[in-house]
Amino acid sequence: MTMMLALLLALASGPPAQLERLATALHGAPAWQADFVQSYRSVGFAAATVDRGTVVVAPPARLRFEYSSGNHRVFAVDTIVARLVDYTGRTCDAVRLDEGAWARLPLAAILDASAAERAFAVEAVGRTLTLLPRQPTADLSELVVTVDEKDLPMTVTVIDASGNRNEFALSRWRAVPAPPEVAFRPALPGEAPCAPEEP
Repeated sequence: MTMMLALLLALASGPPAQLERLATALHGAPAWQADFVQSYRSVGFAAATVDRGTVVVAPPARLRFEYSSGNHRVFAVDTIVARLVDYTGRTCDAVRLDEGAWARLPLAAILDASAAERAFAVEAVGRTLTLLPRQPTADLSELVVTVDEKDLPMTVTVIDASGNRNEFALSRWRAVPAPPEVAFRPALPGEAPCAPEEP
């Protein structure tokens, strides 16, 4: 799940206009669906690992990535819990998200421009937003988002402290009705959604 985490340099006057427009665009429908191609490239390796699937974004705080290549798996967030369910391997992992962890998820912080500005220093140049975490972690040192002419994300690139790059290329955004909440709580067949381990 650490590959999923991300976002980044800020103006003292508040979130840049491009970040505000991006958040406004994502809030322009009950939910959005897009196709994605995920490319993960480790430092020192020429080839990237490539996966594809669909993502659903439902403001204010729900996400669902469903992979159609490789193992059938779903990564979903239902506002406070992130779950990764591998249907092929029959595993389910869950993590409770505090505000900082939620803000670092790809596409999550950009749903709330003010929250993103609190978590990241944000720099906007043209249609590219670079977000640098105010408290960097091993999983996240930089997030770069490019947007299309409708202010929707085209690419989201997460760079970790070691320089590994995890890029999501997003296409065919379409407004859809809000899915039921159960869609954001995936579970193995015949089982309840797995719960996070409590400290």
